Amino acid sequence: MPHPLKLICLICLPGLLLTQASLFLIKDDPINLYWILIVTLPLLLPLKGFFLDVLYTYRWAGFLTLFYFCIGISELFSSPELNTYALLTSVFSTFLFLASIYYARYLAMVKKQR
Repeated sequence: MPHPLKLICLICLPGLLLTQASLFLIKDDPINLYWILIVTLPLLLPLKGFFLDVLYTYRWAGFLTLFYFCIGISELFSSPELNTYALLTSVFSTFLFLASIYYARYLAMVKKQR
């Protein structure tokens, strides 16, 4: 059974990815679709490292999620019609940030003991 923090990372990253991709269903403007792609594609980068337990991936993925937290909070206050999207983005990014940072710390401790 994997570590609980790793499970949180493996649940929140696809959740955040699906939340960002759900904007395809909400926005119909073609210019916004390009921005949605630009925002969604960086979330695919840490997938391989999460499955292989690469310490460096967990470290920088924590900082990657801060960008999505900022998006979620700004959308929460600026667009009332996107409240669900903004709330899910904020929650997934917060949990992913905390889990990835603390799991990176745990991995560093385990690798130091070996």
